[in-house]
Amino acid sequence: MGNQVIVVSGDGHAAAHLETYRPYLESKYHADLDALLGEELEYNERIAGPAHPKPEAAAVFDDRGAMADGGEAGSYDIAVRLRQMDEEGCAGEIVHSGTQAAPPLWYGVANRKHPAELHWAGVRAYHRWLADFMAASGGRLVGVAEPGPCHDIAASVKELEWLAANGFVSVGVPGIVADSALPPLHDPYYEPYWAACADLGLVLSVHAGWGQPQGMVYAFFDLMAKSLGNIREMDQRQIQTMLRQQLDSSEESPFRLEIGPRQVMWQLMLGGAFDHHRTLKLALTEIRADWVPTMLSTLDQLATQTKSSMSMTPSEYFERHCAVSPSSIHLAEVAMRNEIGVHKLMFGMDYPHHEGTRPNTKAWIQVAFAGVPEAEARMILGENAIEFYRLDGAHLSEVSDRIGPSASEVLVQTHTVASSLVEPFDKRAGFSRAAEPVDANEVGQAFQRDLAGLVVAGR
Repeated sequence: MGNQVIVVSGDGHAAAHLETYRPYLESKYHADLDALLGEELEYNERIAGPAHPKPEAAAVFDDRGAMADGGEAGSYDIAVRLRQMDEEGCAGEIVHSGTQAAPPLWYGVANRKHPAELHWAGVRAYHRWLADFMAASGGRLVGVAEPGPCHDIAASVKELEWLAANGFVSVGVPGIVADSALPPLHDPYYEPYWAACADLGLVLSVHAGWGQPQGMVYAFFDLMAKSLGNIREMDQRQIQTMLRQQLDSSEESPFRLEIGPRQVMWQLMLGGAFDHHRTLKLALTEIRADWVPTMLSTLDQLATQTKSSMSMTPSEYFERHCAVSPSSIHLAEVAMRNEIGVHKLMFGMDYPHHEGTRPNTKAWIQVAFAGVPEAEARMILGENAIEFYRLDGAHLSEVSDRIGPSASEVLVQTHTVASSLVEPFDKRAGFSRAAEPVDANEVGQAFQRDLAGLVVAGR
């Protein structure tokens, strides 16, 4: 084992400005792209702003200007991205869509509402741009694709085949954008999709924001601006509280913030996807990890009290198929690593988001992993992601030998990071927040509704 620590972020983001996608987009949609440019401008003015810290705050945690000078350019400029990865000591990243630089084309919670045809055209254009962006990274960036509207599963499977041949290692679970036209995830409709992912080695991915309606971000920021005035001064806890209010008030999304993306996990269990495809994997990203032990215990108990077609307990399915990648890892999650599963926990920088670890990734690791056995820290920081996503570990090790932090720098018994630097971690990402409680009653009700849906469907 070399002295350098291989850091692989399970949660990075990339997206270009809209005009960049024009050559990747079918010409019949170019007029629609022109019409979308106003939405991009509005998005950048209203939503991208919070990524830039106030000067007095930046003086504390951004003394090299990483977030003020080119802070978002790494989302679409590969030279900036690689330079900042080097500065953070990050050898590789799992790249999801969505940044604060620009919205995706016509899909996702960041957009206003658009028809499924444009959604699919935008997804395909984004994939082809991201493939080129990843290729220019020299193997350091690997992509998580968008599932698209999934109204035509045969077309979706054809796209999965293209993705697997062009550097993607993962794809989102259908339903990223809430769509009443789609059946629930336990429906046989998705079987060809699950089969293709398993055969092609594409990890299923569910990320924060999954299952929410288009236009939600605009409504959310309207609410924040009205309540807080200056959204540059938002505290992470305020954001979470207001986001819950916004999502809970939505009539279009069938999922609540607290359990929504996590519900995907047990729907796949109940629906038989993991029984039919033993190699199928699911990554749960940017939805924290402190909920895992209590959630699995609750689901195990529910499984013993009800009849279902599951051949294993939820805990056993999780062990065989799942992993979690919480962004900007919390002290509580590191402390709970053995309960969660040291081999199931991954690290996420959440680049380029304001709540991410940049530009303090090395300090973040030093504080969060102080006193953690080196072998366990190495697993969480990079080795688990390499194994779970089947990455080129030898190549990432070579990169880390050049840019990675040394074990003596970040894996220490007692950290030496000044409290003035650690305090912003809490405001930005809830770094020292206690583990999130799991509402067993709410989980039980959601589980029973899903089980009832299976019974109605005759499964």
